[in-house]
Amino acid sequence: MTFLNTLASEWTKLRTTRSFWWTTALFLFFSLGWAVMQGNFTPEVQAGIPTLRAPAIVLAVYSFGFTVLIIQAVMVVTTEYRYNLQSVTYLASPQRWVVALAKLVMYVVMAAVLTFLTVIVSYYLAKMLAPASAAELFHPFDDEQALRLMWVYPVAAVMLMTFAQGIALLLRQTTGAVALMLIWFMGVEALVGIIPRVGDKILPYLPMENLDAFINDEAVQNAPWGVGGSGLYFAAWAVVLWILGAIVLERRDA
Repeated sequence: MTFLNTLASEWTKLRTTRSFWWTTALFLFFSLGWAVMQGNFTPEVQAGIPTLRAPAIVLAVYSFGFTVLIIQAVMVVTTEYRYNLQSVTYLASPQRWVVALAKLVMYVVMAAVLTFLTVIVSYYLAKMLAPASAAELFHPFDDEQALRLMWVYPVAAVMLMTFAQGIALLLRQTTGAVALMLIWFMGVEALVGIIPRVGDKILPYLPMENLDAFINDEAVQNAPWGVGGSGLYFAAWAVVLWILGAIVLERRDA
């Protein structure tokens, strides 16, 4: 019951925060706007080759939309520290890990549902706006790639938001946590690959490299696992970071 009460409290705080709705609108703008562009600029089918493709339609959900979700996930944890309200929260719920877990559960469920619905709406927006010949060949619920992305994107959102909240719990500071997450997510790991002698050996074990592999269905070169293993490897990173954040939360001053 304590957890459910805390969960309800955290949801009330989130839905009554104006920035949450503005950032959600940005997520939809980038994601659906890209799908609209894909539909409008899809060429006519030639020689029976489909021109409307699921990965291209939802590309912005991952590359742009997830950056917005990362910011939201961090702010769910750090906004209270910004306004020095964390003590009030922990007085109401002395078990701090319960508060952290409620924030995590609330946000990953929201992120997964929002991502899933956005992927489906993106498919049909693009299909509706594409030329008739292209639209006729694109059936999301019969397309193997489209079906895979319907579950891969929400699962990736859950893992990435857990990762982000772990970083937020460790740093407790919005600017620092957001900056670190965005730099990490947007490709700083690629720089490791150019380090002489050891770069190629380290790269397969970096978390975002494995998240990309899982989402794009392409195994990391020289990694000792395949696409599924990359997903599990990133999930392990996310869980470990979150657990470390929860431990630090319990031990330091509020």
